[in-house]
Amino acid sequence: MFRQFSTSARLLKHSPHTAKIPQPIKEIANVEAFLTHIGHNTVEFKEAFPTWESLFTSSSREMKAAGIDVKARKYILDQVERYRKAALVTKTPVLDAIKEIKPSVKKHGGERKLNQYLAQKRILERIELAKALKQYRKEERAILQKYKAFERLHSELHHTL
Repeated sequence: MFRQFSTSARLLKHSPHTAKIPQPIKEIANVEAFLTHIGHNTVEFKEAFPTWESLFTSSSREMKAAGIDVKARKYILDQVERYRKAALVTKTPVLDAIKEIKPSVKKHGGERKLNQYLAQKRILERIELAKALKQYRKEERAILQKYKAFERLHSELHHTL
């Protein structure tokens, strides 16, 4: 079975949109403002992009050579493409197109650890249930002892009368 890869990255090299570099807007006037706006601490890579044009023409390989790690490269390229599409193709406002994308929070340690989490949860539930059952039985024995003591007193009183 072959894995299908998206050809959009390959096609974007020859896309008419990649040849065009969008103009900066007043809220995002330079590279530093752009990187600050998209978040994820990408502003620390501002030295890799000396000009606005270099930001929009840099490839992943060039960013790798500049020392930008994989996650940041992918994130920057995604946000650059969102900005380009908003400015040149769609009618959406540019600021709405490029917002900081918050990383998702894994539930229960993530998909790989879900079974382990559920097993641990079941174990803890069984322990709690056993503790509650032990406490219930202890209280039940105490109540039975009180009833037996009461019955002994009651029977002694009836025998003496």
